[in-house]
Amino acid sequence: MGMTFFAYSVLTHQDNWQNILRYSIIMIGALAIVAYLLYFLRHKRSNKYRDLLILVALIELLTIGIQIRDLQASRTATADSQAVATLLRSVATQKRVSVNQLYANSNTVHTGRLVVIGKSTKKMYTVTLNADNNSYQLTKTTLIVPQVQFVTK
Repeated sequence: MGMTFFAYSVLTHQDNWQNILRYSIIMIGALAIVAYLLYFLRHKRSNKYRDLLILVALIELLTIGIQIRDLQASRTATADSQAVATLLRSVATQKRVSVNQLYANSNTVHTGRLVVIGKSTKKMYTVTLNADNNSYQLTKTTLIVPQVQFVTK
């Protein structure tokens, strides 16, 4: 089985519409809870609305909790993508090539990540990071199975 390499533009592209959708769901849920609370306070003599309010509030709070968890995961992924972008820009400067010619096999920065210059595996490097992730070393490397796929969008 081959290895997949992602272009710089793929690694740095952000899906902002997903974050907007998550914020919208959170806001709509909060507004629904407030609306049902106001409706309940207006009709507080009726017990059937109280049960409906509790049910809707629990469902909305569960939905809001899930969306907040997904939003935090999205922020972590964005931070990882920014770290990858910084690393690839540094490699591009060091090797005197455009970042658009760089491909990486992972969307996180870690020791052992592979970076390819161009769509040829002849210029492939393994990234070795120091302990505090402030510097790196590139070592020329070769794949055992040279079947690769390049994702460019």
